[in-house]
Amino acid sequence: MMARNVGGRPPARGGFGGGPGGFGGMLPPQKTKDLGKTLRQLLARLRPERTRITISAILALGSVAGTVIGPKIIGNATNVIFDGVIGKSLPAGLTKQQAVAALRAQGHGQIADLVSGANVVPGRGIDFTQLGQILALAALVYLLASGLTWMLSYIMAGVAQRTVYGLRRDAEAKLARLPLKYFDSHAHGDILSRVTNDIDNITTTLQQGMSQFLTSTLTIVGVLAVMVWISPLLAVVALVTVPLSIVVTLLVARRSQKHFAAQWARTGTLNGQVEQVHTGHALVQVFGRRQKAVAEFNQQNEALYEASFRAQFLSGIIMPAMAFLGNVNYVVIAAVGGYRVATGAITLGDVQAFIQYSRQFTMPITQLAGQLNLLQSGLASA
Repeated sequence: MMARNVGGRPPARGGFGGGPGGFGGMLPPQKTKDLGKTLRQLLARLRPERTRITISAILALGSVAGTVIGPKIIGNATNVIFDGVIGKSLPAGLTKQQAVAALRAQGHGQIADLVSGANVVPGRGIDFTQLGQILALAALVYLLASGLTWMLSYIMAGVAQRTVYGLRRDAEAKLARLPLKYFDSHAHGDILSRVTNDIDNITTTLQQGMSQFLTSTLTIVGVLAVMVWISPLLAVVALVTVPLSIVVTLLVARRSQKHFAAQWARTGTLNGQVEQVHTGHALVQVFGRRQKAVAEFNQQNEALYEASFRAQFLSGIIMPAMAFLGNVNYVVIAAVGGYRVATGAITLGDVQAFIQYSRQFTMPITQLAGQLNLLQSGLASA
């Protein structure tokens, strides 16, 4: 009977002959059918944590406010230094307007434009008292922002772990209710993969993704508002690359999603095959199936490698592409900002702050693009 099972009709539990998850068969990868439905189900599990999530949103708002205000404060410190250096080089006793007129009369029109855009007092150097107060305020703001970020991470870690704890509990209860025919028709390794690897993957998605999504979204909104306030022209320059970034992200995400689904399907298949080989090790040796088992393991391992490589490679393209666009944006802003400082249209400190804001603006977009990799993997497991 065993010989017939080994060489012919497969056992009901996906055994050595090629049944579901067995040596001769391979579970076909399935693309997540409805990402929207999967995401809604995941959000429904977060409903009991809505109070903590609301508190986290408030903490994220405070943290982002601190990081958004910080560059402007540092820019004010730069202005104090710049104004002091320029003011010290001008003759004392003149007003700013008189100093500008004198520079124009001497043929230094560009320097006159620079001085006219600064808050200088001719003959007066750097005000170190004011500079110290500004730097102390900046240190306090950044310290508070760091504290709020730590509290946010602490609360969101608890939210993720409690949510996944409930998911594991429900998965265990569901397994206890399943009929025996389910276990007879599914490889044990595949079932174990679903309640361990997939749930661990969801844990990572929730713990890293939720807080990152909150802070990144608020940072984009806050930084954009401040950039428009400082210089609408530079804000337009900073926004030029955003549509291109969105297009690149969507195109790559659409192609990589099916490979993430295949990756986790292949993982379950491989786990099922390994579990069956080790459980039936004696039978494998007795009936001379070792070479066939090794060949089928290599085949399934290769399939997992191909699916994982494609998923990680495609999703890994996103962040370098976003970083490249951000660097191009940085160079253009620095060039345009430098020209406007030279013409007196904007202060040096504001340009310095704006360059920092351009980094802060593109960084969360890059991070969100990177989190899309994590989200796709988590939804494929959900």
